[in-house]
Amino acid sequence: MPLRISLLLLLALAFTGVPVLAQVQGMLPESLSKAPDSVKTWTLREMGDSLVRIGQLTPAKLAYQESLSRSLVVGNPTDIGISYRGVGYWYQQVNEYQRAIDQYQQALGYLRKSNKPVQIARTMKFISSAYMQLNDLKNARVYLEQAMQIARQSKKPELEIELIGELAIIEAKRNHHQQALVLNRRVVDFHRARSDSNAYYSSLFNLAIEYKNTGQYRRAEQTFRDILAFAQRTDDSYLAGYAYANLPNALIPQGKLDEAAAYCKRAITWSEQTGAEKFNIREEAFGILSHIEQQRGNYRQALLYYQRQMTSHDSVYNAIKNRQLVEMETRFQTQEKEAQINTLATINQQKTRQVWAGVGGMVMLSGLLGTLFLLYRSGQRKQAKIQHQSDQLTVLMRELHHRVKNNLAIVASLLRLQSNRLDDEKAVAAVRVGQQRVEAMSLIHQRLYQTDNVSSVNMREFLTDLSESLMRAYGYSTDEFDLQLNIDQNTLDVDVAMPLGLIVNELITNAFKYAYAGVSRPILRIALYQNPAIGPGVTLEVQDNGPGLDATDWQRAGQKTSFGRRLVQSLSEQLDGELSVIRQNGTLFRLHIPQYKLRAAA
Repeated sequence: MPLRISLLLLLALAFTGVPVLAQVQGMLPESLSKAPDSVKTWTLREMGDSLVRIGQLTPAKLAYQESLSRSLVVGNPTDIGISYRGVGYWYQQVNEYQRAIDQYQQALGYLRKSNKPVQIARTMKFISSAYMQLNDLKNARVYLEQAMQIARQSKKPELEIELIGELAIIEAKRNHHQQALVLNRRVVDFHRARSDSNAYYSSLFNLAIEYKNTGQYRRAEQTFRDILAFAQRTDDSYLAGYAYANLPNALIPQGKLDEAAAYCKRAITWSEQTGAEKFNIREEAFGILSHIEQQRGNYRQALLYYQRQMTSHDSVYNAIKNRQLVEMETRFQTQEKEAQINTLATINQQKTRQVWAGVGGMVMLSGLLGTLFLLYRSGQRKQAKIQHQSDQLTVLMRELHHRVKNNLAIVASLLRLQSNRLDDEKAVAAVRVGQQRVEAMSLIHQRLYQTDNVSSVNMREFLTDLSESLMRAYGYSTDEFDLQLNIDQNTLDVDVAMPLGLIVNELITNAFKYAYAGVSRPILRIALYQNPAIGPGVTLEVQDNGPGLDATDWQRAGQKTSFGRRLVQSLSEQLDGELSVIRQNGTLFRLHIPQYKLRAAA
């Protein structure tokens, strides 16, 4: 599929989830209504691949299955084989490796019928990859060597060299690093001879890793630096980012701790900006930084880095669990039907026993006791089923908040990228403020999916994260800034927390932009508490130590062009809140939200 078309499809899937889901369920675009069946099945497979790339695994499976169903109706062995391979690829993404292999074997059978050697070799590569993830390196190597033989017989040198690169990975996993080094050199020499710069430097990356694994740290360092220079010449931020992440492993054994630490920090910054393997990169980089600080004897800083490493590790673990959740979602409807059948069977058994319970005396008593016992067990099963469904709904709501958070993160990343392309300073500032608003909403959804309560937000943690994030965004460190958080109202319903979070975001941003010019040590106080003197409800206060702003100036400015101030006023009215601006050792914003609004949200 051409790269441009693939990217367009990817964007369409990311921002039009409902129409895409409808198309996956059998309603392809009308533009394809008269297209050949082979085009329709190809489109569905590409749709599945694109959905997998953006993490939409549930509709991706539907797309692959729809492609397979259509292929089976048409009966073309090649289409059927590639469609089975798509289903297998989906199972591999959710860590169901044995089921993936079963689907790949089905694909292999159909592709052999159609005599498609290149597709057969590629399918064997998929099977090898699944066995590799099961750590069954023996079978992984067997399939890979068969694929290489087919590639040689078919005179496909590009495919053969691609498979040699996979074989190098297997040798590295077997700790045969010298053999992996030899194989990687073959791949590098091939791409150098073809003058394919992109493929050459990508394969050179694997060679650099093997230099490091075999103790050739200087060669590894120089190779990584060559890769980094190429990435900077070609503006390839991803290649540069992975070079940042791997260079420290070659520098530390040479005692170049300062350089190693600098590259770790660049890798962390890069992963934050691009989102590429964000938590894996952060986990490894913070682990290296912790090791460096231990060598320096700075154990306090080493502990801080270790804590950040563990936080990133937990995020990686959560991502794996969320993928496993997708498979549970796809099975949910089948489980419900099976539960209904079991319930009907139980009811029939109860009725049969009730008929026999009519036979006099002791038989009646025994039948009655048996029926009561069965009813009791049935009630237990129903209660367990209700609890199970409740747990399922809670998990699904957490997944929903997680996906909303991910989508907001995508929007924030797009805004960040867009701001980097703008020249007008006002436009850049406007886009970045918009990005901060999106990130404030994203923090709410992050808090929701990280807790068991999916309808209320821990305001202490949320406001801490929000204020510290904005403080870093405007270039302040904790050593030069006095941040005071007095949060007595620990939790709020999400319907109140969302607009309240946006209000706090605007007020904090306003303080950072206008309040601290000429202030030797900036102070920002954020309080959320109940104040009986004002009335029942909750009160928010945001105060800086700047020159101060009169309520009249605030209202006059709000009537002009300040979108942020109009937003604060609008959100305050949405909460039926009373906003006041007080000049008191700086500017104090006080918003009181009445109790009835909190109850209505709950």
